[in-house]
Amino acid sequence: MASLKEVKTRIASVGTTRKITQARQMVASAQLHHMQGVLENTKQYKLALDQILAGLSGSPGWDELPLVGHQPTGAVAVVILSSDSGMCGAFNANMIKLLDNIRVYYPDEDLLFFPIGKKIREAVERAGHAIGWPEGLDGSQLSGKYTDKEVTELLSLLIDLFRNKQIKQADLIYYQYKSMAIQEIKEVTLLPFTTTLASRVAANEDYIYEPGREELIDALIPMALRAQLHYALAENQTSEHAARTMAMQLATENADEILAELQLTYNKLRQQNITTELLDIIGSSFA
Repeated sequence: MASLKEVKTRIASVGTTRKITQARQMVASAQLHHMQGVLENTKQYKLALDQILAGLSGSPGWDELPLVGHQPTGAVAVVILSSDSGMCGAFNANMIKLLDNIRVYYPDEDLLFFPIGKKIREAVERAGHAIGWPEGLDGSQLSGKYTDKEVTELLSLLIDLFRNKQIKQADLIYYQYKSMAIQEIKEVTLLPFTTTLASRVAANEDYIYEPGREELIDALIPMALRAQLHYALAENQTSEHAARTMAMQLATENADEILAELQLTYNKLRQQNITTELLDIIGSSFA
């Protein structure tokens, strides 16, 4: 059986760990609250653009537009997201597991990866997959506090590859935030562009477009694609903070249980030592 000193040392160690997990839980909870607001605003903006483009998607020649029409040749670009750090449960592990089984989803395609997040970038490199980031750009700017400039740089890169027929499709794989306890991996196609509304709305010929329908579509599609990227990044970060909040909450609760058990063990040992000392005193008095 462990000595009183050993149990006391372990109580101190578990107590220190509990302080760390509780602090990380509080930080992650505050970050989650902030990202929930960002996510809701991003979602409303994205839906508004989708609604406008759904009305334009019924116009003549829509399927022949450069960013809308399908291409028969080229690689598939996969923008896959994770986090930079751990302590968030199975958040990164599940995404890495999907990466390990990526051929189930793309059995016969040439794949070009654009990993965002340190954990998934390391996994892509270990697996030996082709990475499409050019020199000076590696996606690390998008895994933290990103700006619209960095999102635009990624979008411009993907659009150039698509227009030059180097890729025929660009997919986003990220976590979708459902609730504090539920985050699901989601895959959406970024290019070729499609409206995310359930059905197209036939274009109304009574509308007058200024400066013109073609010019309007050319301006709106990149805006919608950029909004989709912003939305995916916001969803992924919100999911990360939710997963970390839950993981740290469970870790803190586990630490509380261990501390209670250790304290009980400590009290039993202390009582046993006191009893032994009393028996020694009583025994010596009769000697």
